[in-house]
Amino acid sequence: MNQLSMLCLLITSSLILAFAAVPAAFAHAHPKTIVPAPDSVGPAPSKISITFSEAVEPKFSSIKLTNMDGKSADPEASAPVPGDPATITLAVPSLPPGTYVVHHCCPK
Repeated sequence: MNQLSMLCLLITSSLILAFAAVPAAFAHAHPKTIVPAPDSVGPAPSKISITFSEAVEPKFSSIKLTNMDGKSADPEASAPVPGDPATITLAVPSLPPGTYVVHHCCPK
């Protein structure tokens, strides 16, 4: 083998080992269940909950509720469900009729 082939083999092997050693670094929790369901129409629920594919860190995940103008409609912060680290909820106040948007977000 010449030096260029050896160098390419070394770089390729190093990259394969690096990606194999840290697969969790590329993993993210994904929503599995959202209540109420996306695009729901009807009376306002008393709470919104999102259950993820794995446990989430509350300081990095939250639920926000806004009206169509983007103004916040939730006076409280979302919170994890005790005993269920994969679910966060948001209590919904009494809302006037209208269209509202649920956002799952992360702090900046």
